[in-house]
Formats: sequence, structure tokens, C-alpha cells
Amino acid sequence: MKVSNSQIQCYKSCRRMYELRYVEGVVPNVRSEALERGSNYHDKVEQLLKTGEFDVDFTKASAMATAFKKYIYPRLHPVAEEEWFGYETAYGDNMIGRIDARNADGAIIEHKTTSLNIDELYWYSVQTDEQLMTYMSAYHVTKAYYTVCKTPTIKQRKTETDEDFFQRCIKWYEEDTSIKIAMREVYHTNDELKDFLSEQALTIKEMSECKLFYRNRGHCNKWGRMCEYAPICQHYDPNETYIGFERKE
Repeated sequence: MKVSNSQIQCYKSCRRMYELRYVEGVVPNVRSEALERGSNYHDKVEQLLKTGEFDVDFTKASAMATAFKKYIYPRLHPVAEEEWFGYETAYGDNMIGRIDARNADGAIIEHKTTSLNIDELYWYSVQTDEQLMTYMSAYHVTKAYYTVCKTPTIKQRKTETDEDFFQRCIKWYEEDTSIKIAMREVYHTNDELKDFLSEQALTIKEMSECKLFYRNRGHCNKWGRMCEYAPICQHYDPNETYIGFERKE
């Protein structure tokens, strides 16, 4: 079985959602504004790491990338970006993925966006981030640089041009900077990563043998928004076509 970290997290969150997305192959055909902005931010950061510059288009994503360039970029020395990896688990399954970048010292570089303040509670959750531990395990390293940028919470005024709003978003990062954009070094011991890989292998084995894809009703409105599969979750029919969704291999 070939598995990504996204599949594992989906399975752990809700087996029904996993069944619809990865067994039936049904996915939403429109991405949310937050996902689109996060993707644009990653593209601009990737361009910055490769060339030292990025295309500015007066969006929030551009303002976020500008803050990254000012507060984080000078502290990194990337040698590779968007690199694919794969490794075999203890039960013969294949774990695959792609890292954001590698630093000159060999450490993994991971970029994230958030709508939350970057406080100690946020950093506590990073310490148990399974995606990061997967990356570190794949490259046999015990250190990672974790960067995170908060999306500006201000809104564009009716009389404000896109460029003026863009400049105001940039200034937004000048106040309380540490809770809006930050980077930390994250460490895991070899024993911690070994235990993680054992748990991961068992999880993937369970996924491959799963016959009952039950709903996790506590996940239906997690983070204060309805699950994107809510419109088809209860009465899904594989022979039907649903507005807002498409089937993929």
C-alpha cells in the first residue's frame, strides 16, 4: 500500500471522510479561500528560496511572503526545495511525501500558515506534528526548521486600493511580530522517531485492512466550520454525480 501523511491524518480524523476521499476517490472541485491563499503563499516562498525573489500581486499571500522574506528568509540556507521522498514501513507498505525544503545543515525546512496566534500552545502542537516527524524520519535527521505565518486578520476598506491594502498588511506584521510570523528549531531524538515509525507502520497496516469506515461525528464541525464532505456524507451513492465534487483515480 502506498500512503501519504495526508491520507493517514484523514483516516485518523474520520474514517468516513477517508473512505469518500481515498477509497471512492471523490474530492471537492473548489478549494476554500484559506486553502487557495495557503497554496499561493507556499508557491511564493518556494520561488523566494530558489531565486531570492517572488512575484508580488498585492494579495494577502504576497504580504505574508513579504513578511517571510523580512523576518525568516535571512536565517535560512536552503539547498533543495519541494523534494520527493519515499520509504518502506516495517510491514512492507510505502510511505511517500514531499518536503518544502532542506537546509544546508541537513535539517528539514517546513512552512505553515495559520489563523491562530503563534503562542506556546501552538508550538506545543508542533512538537507532536506527525508530518514533520515523517519528514525527519525519511531523511534520518533529528532537527527541523519550522516556519509559520499568520494570515492578516484585517480587511480591505471599501475605498482602499489593492496596493494600499497590501502595504497595510505588511505593516500589520510590524506589531506583535512574534505571534504573527516565527521560526523555531524542532528536535526529536532517534528513539522518538523509532517509536513514531513503529506506530505509523501499524496505522498504515490497519488502514489497508479496514472494513468499517465509521463516522467521527466530533469532526463534523471541527474548527468552527462544517466538514467539506457534509453534503454527501450521509447518503452517498457511488452511482450518482454530486454538484461540487468530482471523482479522481
